[in-house]
Amino acid sequence: MDEAMKALSKSKPGAVRQLLSDMTRRGLLMRVMEGSYHIIPYELDADTYMPNWHEMVTVLASGSKHYIGYYSALQIHNLIVQPSLIEQIVVDRQLSTRPTQVRSAQIQYIYHNPKHFFGSKKIWVDDHTQVLCSDLEKTIVDCFFMPGYAGGIPEIARAIYMARERIQYDKLLGYVTQFGSQAVLKRLGYLLELLEIDQPIVSALREARSATYVPLDPELPKAGKYRSAWNVQENVDVGTIKSAIYS
Repeated sequence: MDEAMKALSKSKPGAVRQLLSDMTRRGLLMRVMEGSYHIIPYELDADTYMPNWHEMVTVLASGSKHYIGYYSALQIHNLIVQPSLIEQIVVDRQLSTRPTQVRSAQIQYIYHNPKHFFGSKKIWVDDHTQVLCSDLEKTIVDCFFMPGYAGGIPEIARAIYMARERIQYDKLLGYVTQFGSQAVLKRLGYLLELLEIDQPIVSALREARSATYVPLDPELPKAGKYRSAWNVQENVDVGTIKSAIYS
C-alpha cells in the first residue's frame, strides 16, 4: 500500500485502496495480508498462482525480528523427504498463536525470547530470492528445543544423519552453550551417540549435562527407560528412530 501511494501520490488513499482491490479482483494482484500484495505474473493463472512461500516471510512477520526455522528450515537445508505444509517463522514477539492461511500456505509463528535469537543467515531459495533462515547448526538446536515443530525426534534424527558430514560441530557446541538449555544438550548428545556420530562434541556434552532427567520428546507421554548416560527418559522407540534414517 505504501509503495502504491508513492507511485500514485496525486491520488487519494481511498482511491488507491479501491484500485488495489479492483486489481486483486481482476487477478493482477494477490492479497497476502492487510495492506500487502504480490504481483501475479501476467502469463499465469491468478486462481491457482502461489508465490514461493519463503518470499512472503518478511511481509508476514509484520516488522518483527524473524527468521525461517524448524521444519521449514530443514526443508531449505534439504534435510526432509516430505514437503512442508506449513511455513514456520520464528519471531521475537508474540503474533498469532494459530497458523495463518494464505491461499494454500499455512503460516505458523513461533516465539523465541531474545536469548535464543541468534544463528540466522541469508540463504538462496531460488535463482532470485534470498531469505533469512536459521543456519544448519542453529536449526538443529531449535529442533531439539521444541521437537514437535520439526516433525518429532525420528525426523530430527534422520536430518542429523543426512547432514552429519556438513555439520560444523564446534559451532554446534558453541550454539548449545549459548542457548543454555539442558534439554537441548541432552537430546543432542543422546542422538549423536545413538547414530554413532563420533565427534569430540559428544564428550563435551556429556561433561556439561546436569543430573536431572528430561524426556527425549516433550510432546509424548513421560514413559520409557531412563538412560543415565545422558539423563534422558527414552520415551521414543529406538527402533523407530533408527528405521527413520533409512526410510
